[in-house]
Amino acid sequence: MKKGFTLIELICVITILGLIALIAIPTINNMIIKSREESYDEQLDTIIDAARTYMSANSLKLPSQTGGATCVTIAELQAEGIIEEGEIENPCADNKCSDELGAIDVQEFNGRVDVEWKSNKYVYTYSTNPASCDEEGN
Repeated sequence: MKKGFTLIELICVITILGLIALIAIPTINNMIIKSREESYDEQLDTIIDAARTYMSANSLKLPSQTGGATCVTIAELQAEGIIEEGEIENPCADNKCSDELGAIDVQEFNGRVDVEWKSNKYVYTYSTNPASCDEEGN
Protein backbone atom coordinates (compact mmCIF):
# COMPACT_ATOMS: atom_id res chain seq x y z
CA MET A 1 0.00 0.00 0.00
CA LYS A 2 1.37 3.42 -1.00
CA LYS A 3 1.60 6.24 1.48
CA GLY A 4 0.32 9.67 0.45
CA PHE A 5 -2.81 11.55 -0.45
CA THR A 6 -5.20 10.81 -3.27
CA LEU A 7 -6.12 13.46 -5.82
CA ILE A 8 -9.61 13.81 -4.31
CA GLU A 9 -8.16 14.47 -0.84
CA LEU A 10 -5.81 17.14 -2.23
CA ILE A 11 -8.63 18.85 -4.13
CA CYS A 12 -10.79 18.87 -0.97
CA VAL A 13 -7.99 20.41 1.10
CA ILE A 14 -7.28 23.05 -1.55
CA THR A 15 -11.00 23.87 -1.81
CA ILE A 16 -11.31 24.27 1.96
CA LEU A 17 -8.20 26.50 2.08
CA GLY A 18 -9.64 28.57 -0.78
CA LEU A 19 -12.92 29.08 1.08
CA ILE A 20 -11.07 30.12 4.23
CA ALA A 21 -9.00 32.60 2.21
CA LEU A 22 -12.14 33.90 0.51
CA ILE A 23 -13.60 34.74 3.90
CA ALA A 24 -10.43 35.90 5.68
CA ILE A 25 -8.78 38.18 3.09
CA PRO A 26 -11.58 40.80 2.81
CA THR A 27 -11.96 40.85 6.59
CA ILE A 28 -8.24 41.38 7.13
CA ASN A 29 -8.15 44.02 4.39
CA ASN A 30 -11.03 45.93 6.04
CA MET A 31 -9.25 45.76 9.39
CA ILE A 32 -6.09 47.21 7.83
CA ILE A 33 -8.02 50.05 6.19
CA LYS A 34 -9.88 50.79 9.44
CA SER A 35 -6.63 50.91 11.42
CA ARG A 36 -5.10 53.31 8.86
CA GLU A 37 -8.16 55.57 9.11
CA GLU A 38 -7.96 55.53 12.91
CA SER A 39 -4.27 56.38 12.69
CA TYR A 40 -5.12 59.22 10.27
CA ASP A 41 -7.65 60.60 12.77
CA GLU A 42 -5.09 60.34 15.58
CA GLN A 43 -2.56 62.24 13.47
CA LEU A 44 -5.13 64.99 12.85
CA ASP A 45 -5.82 65.15 16.60
CA THR A 46 -2.07 65.53 17.20
CA ILE A 47 -1.90 68.37 14.67
CA ILE A 48 -4.91 70.15 16.18
CA ASP A 49 -3.50 69.75 19.71
CA ALA A 50 -0.23 71.23 18.48
CA ALA A 51 -2.16 74.16 16.99
CA ARG A 52 -3.92 74.70 20.33
CA THR A 53 -0.55 74.71 22.07
CA TYR A 54 0.81 77.18 19.53
CA MET A 55 -2.20 79.47 19.85
CA SER A 56 -2.09 79.42 23.64
CA ALA A 57 1.55 80.52 23.48
CA ASN A 58 0.72 83.14 20.82
CA SER A 59 -2.64 84.35 22.08
CA LEU A 60 -2.39 87.63 20.18
CA LYS A 61 -2.80 85.66 16.95
CA LEU A 62 -6.16 84.25 18.05
CA PRO A 63 -9.10 85.67 16.12
CA SER A 64 -11.32 88.20 17.82
CA GLN A 65 -14.61 87.04 19.21
CA THR A 66 -16.54 88.77 16.46
CA GLY A 67 -16.38 86.00 13.87
CA GLY A 68 -12.74 86.40 12.91
CA ALA A 69 -10.52 83.61 11.70
CA THR A 70 -6.83 82.83 11.50
CA CYS A 71 -4.69 79.82 10.78
CA VAL A 72 -1.36 78.19 11.54
CA THR A 73 0.50 76.04 9.04
CA ILE A 74 2.25 72.76 9.74
CA ALA A 75 5.49 74.48 8.72
CA GLU A 76 4.97 77.08 11.46
CA LEU A 77 4.30 74.36 14.04
CA GLN A 78 7.50 72.62 12.97
CA ALA A 79 9.47 75.89 13.05
CA GLU A 80 8.30 76.48 16.62
CA GLY A 81 9.37 72.96 17.58
CA ILE A 82 5.85 71.91 18.59
CA ILE A 83 5.82 69.22 15.92
CA GLU A 84 9.08 67.66 14.85
CA GLU A 85 9.72 67.08 11.15
CA GLY A 86 8.79 63.54 10.20
CA GLU A 87 6.85 63.07 13.45
CA ILE A 88 3.54 62.94 11.67
CA GLU A 89 3.11 60.80 8.57
CA ASN A 90 -0.01 60.28 6.59
CA PRO A 91 -1.05 56.61 6.84
CA CYS A 92 -3.56 57.17 4.05
CA ALA A 93 -1.02 58.33 1.48
CA ASP A 94 -1.48 56.87 -1.99
CA ASN A 95 -5.16 56.16 -1.28
CA LYS A 96 -4.57 53.35 1.19
CA CYS A 97 -7.76 54.26 3.05
CA SER A 98 -11.41 54.17 2.07
CA ASP A 99 -12.88 56.67 -0.37
CA GLU A 100 -14.54 58.58 2.49
CA LEU A 101 -11.30 60.49 3.12
CA GLY A 102 -10.97 61.45 -0.54
CA ALA A 103 -7.87 61.28 -2.67
CA ILE A 104 -4.92 61.71 -0.36
CA ASP A 105 -1.55 61.57 -2.04
CA VAL A 106 0.84 63.31 0.35
CA GLN A 107 3.16 61.26 2.52
CA GLU A 108 3.45 63.91 5.23
CA PHE A 109 0.83 66.36 6.36
CA ASN A 110 1.58 69.79 4.93
CA GLY A 111 -1.69 71.66 5.38
CA ARG A 112 -2.78 74.07 8.06
CA VAL A 113 -5.15 74.43 10.97
CA ASP A 114 -7.84 77.09 10.65
CA VAL A 115 -8.97 78.71 13.90
CA GLU A 116 -12.37 80.37 14.05
CA TRP A 117 -14.55 81.79 16.80
CA LYS A 118 -17.92 79.99 16.66
CA SER A 119 -20.60 79.44 19.28
CA ASN A 120 -18.60 81.09 22.06
CA LYS A 121 -15.51 78.95 21.54
CA TYR A 122 -12.54 78.54 19.26
CA VAL A 123 -12.96 75.85 16.62
CA TYR A 124 -9.85 74.22 15.15
CA THR A 125 -10.17 72.60 11.71
CA TYR A 126 -7.45 70.93 9.66
CA SER A 127 -7.28 71.96 6.01
CA THR A 128 -5.21 70.15 3.40
CA ASN A 129 -4.52 73.47 1.67
CA PRO A 130 -0.83 74.14 2.42
CA ALA A 131 -1.06 77.81 1.43
CA SER A 132 0.19 80.11 4.14
CA CYS A 133 -2.36 82.13 6.04
CA ASP A 134 -1.16 85.39 4.54
CA GLU A 135 -1.84 84.21 0.99
CA GLU A 136 -5.57 83.97 1.66
CA GLY A 137 -5.80 87.11 3.74
CA ASN A 138 -6.32 85.43 7.12
